[in-house]
Amino acid sequence: MRKALQSKLYRKFLLRHLLILAVTGLLLLCTNIISLSNTYHRLTESTHRSMAHMTDLLDTRIVDLQKLTLTLSRDTKLLPYQLQEQLQYPYEIANELVKLKALSADLDSIGLFYRNTAYPSLKNMIFTDTGIYTPESYSRLVSEGRIASEVLSQQLEQLRAPMLISSLTNEDQHNAKEQVLLLLVPLDNTPYSSGIMIYKLNYAALLSNFQTTIDSGSSLMVFDQHQTPIFYIKGNADLGWDQLALAAQHANLRIPGYLLLQETSEKQKFLVVNAMRRHVYFHEYYSALTVSVSIFLVSLTLGLMLCFRAARKSYQPIQELSSRFPALSSDKALAGESNELEQLTQYIEQMRDESIHLSNKMHNQEVLTRNQLLLALLMGKLNVDNTTQNNRSTLQKLFGSRPTSSVLVIIFDDYNAKLSKEPLSEQWLMKYAICNVLENLSGEHGVNYALDLAIDNGIVGIVSWNKEFADQWEARSRAFAEQIVAFMQRHFSLSISCTVGEPQPSNDLHQSFSSATALAEYRIFAGKQSIITPADLSQQKMANTDTDKRHISDLAEALHVAVRSKNAEKLEALIEELEVQFTKLEDAQTFRLTLQKIIFTLNELVNNIPLSHREAIKYKLDALTEYQSNTVAEACATLLDAASSIQESLGEDATNNRLYHAMLEYVGENYMDYNLSLSTVAEALSLTPSYVTRYFKTKNGLPFMQYVSKIRIEKAKELLESSQLAIKDITAQVGFVDENNFSRAFRKREGVSPSQYRSVHSR
Repeated sequence: MRKALQSKLYRKFLLRHLLILAVTGLLLLCTNIISLSNTYHRLTESTHRSMAHMTDLLDTRIVDLQKLTLTLSRDTKLLPYQLQEQLQYPYEIANELVKLKALSADLDSIGLFYRNTAYPSLKNMIFTDTGIYTPESYSRLVSEGRIASEVLSQQLEQLRAPMLISSLTNEDQHNAKEQVLLLLVPLDNTPYSSGIMIYKLNYAALLSNFQTTIDSGSSLMVFDQHQTPIFYIKGNADLGWDQLALAAQHANLRIPGYLLLQETSEKQKFLVVNAMRRHVYFHEYYSALTVSVSIFLVSLTLGLMLCFRAARKSYQPIQELSSRFPALSSDKALAGESNELEQLTQYIEQMRDESIHLSNKMHNQEVLTRNQLLLALLMGKLNVDNTTQNNRSTLQKLFGSRPTSSVLVIIFDDYNAKLSKEPLSEQWLMKYAICNVLENLSGEHGVNYALDLAIDNGIVGIVSWNKEFADQWEARSRAFAEQIVAFMQRHFSLSISCTVGEPQPSNDLHQSFSSATALAEYRIFAGKQSIITPADLSQQKMANTDTDKRHISDLAEALHVAVRSKNAEKLEALIEELEVQFTKLEDAQTFRLTLQKIIFTLNELVNNIPLSHREAIKYKLDALTEYQSNTVAEACATLLDAASSIQESLGEDATNNRLYHAMLEYVGENYMDYNLSLSTVAEALSLTPSYVTRYFKTKNGLPFMQYVSKIRIEKAKELLESSQLAIKDITAQVGFVDENNFSRAFRKREGVSPSQYRSVHSR
């Protein structure tokens, strides 16, 4: 270690590690300080929230009792003259007061006292739910002698505002469970203006509510706005009641070993004084502080040890390498001043200057030329014998001595449902992944190339076969396709299918491409993730082909009759039979022509159904026309859905669709507002969004927002065809949020981008 410390390089490594340790330690220290600060604030905030809850609780209870007096203004049975008449029936007075007492769970007793009354028999009498008392007997019997009768009588005569009378003011021994608390509320500005409500509170119940919200070791006392003590909870045995009362009078008073917290309520200005032992209150904080300091010291010690060890491990291999090579500089003095790393750097630079390797990778322009030539071959636009010498040379490099090549057409299943929703960068990534996998599977039997320019919703791969494997092209192409399908499903959860064209010389590569694209039509019979080769097509059943085609034609005609007859069971049975016959025949041309024939006949019936249903059914038939189904089952399911909708709508009375027409009219007037939603339509028509969703789907067949998107796309198509507005301006005019959102929705529905659509359909 001593020798290492003498090295300039070792000290440099060590200083760097120590710098990292210092920064890390500083961050750890700051984190600990923040954590401790958060712990402290959390403790104080929790305590203040608890005390605020107590004051709010007491505030609410007292305010509710004051509000209870307003009930008297609606009860004429307790007016002075009514009481005068009912003195001979005191139980009726008690029953009325019992009704008032039932309105609050915090009352132990309720009484009514009239002062300066014109009725002599009511003077100096307190009417309660248990009987009639004089102030002296009320103090002795109801308040159990804990409230002096002189105090009660004086307050009854002089009371001008609500006030509390507590037995704590004249008690030396403050036993919490035996205290008496009275609330006196004058009935000013009412027919009972000379009356006073006397509420005896359930002191024990209120005290229990307080004890559930504070720590069991806390001592607590509550004072009203006149500094009168009204509640007292004795927690710590060695902290007296007089000390809490003194703390309430002096806000800055400190009691050694205790933490004093005070909280004042907003409405009644009750003052809560809470005292708790300091070491108990900060126990969690002290524990967190101890753990933080321990972790910091242990981390610092381990960090120092690791710094020395890491510097040693970084320095040792450089020292060993440096000792194996002689100094490069002829000046020994300069070599001695430099460290081992600088010597090795000089040696490596000399080796790099002496051995520079040029890259043999293909230039980007050559790749572009390759793709253009392969695309020309696929499209049949290039005659190999009559092209330029440069093109022939490039093709010779691509195909070499391999006599035949075949084309693989790789198609994305559910393209519109999955891939078209992804951003363009993600679509390019998936296509690039397929191209990469294809070109890396050539092995020893051939060379592969892949293009994403030849077909929609997929890519084209070209396999150039060696002579010894030319007769195995079909089996090996299937193996290629299976590997690509499995790879994309495993890594991208993407379903793809593949068709294989017959091998052809490079001059006739377009014929292989044509045969592969022709096989793509049969994917609807093979299903998703299918691999179709010419051998699969040759095994198609040929027996009774003409008979089967005639049977399918008869089923298509019967389907039209079934729809008009409104026989749902017969319609479903016919389409099930059509699905069986299509699958059995496996003739793409017959399937396509029959489907177009059925769609044509159904379109004739669409004109006979209400306008409210016509748009949704037209949309379903358009989807069938565009041949977007991946399997025969999907196509037949869509056909059954459209035919059933027509069947259910034939002859329906459309005069009761005012609400639906109102929705359509609202969309037509407000589709350009990007804030248009279910909520805005529901609010405009005084409906709920859930009802709009159900009603519109029932009437139209499309979800509401999907219909809005359809209208916006149709308006955008009109602007693209008839105007020269920028895509950004069209986006704003038809109600889309931004241009990216508009492009994704347009491509999903039309299959092309807005700019491509304009280039084809512009007037």
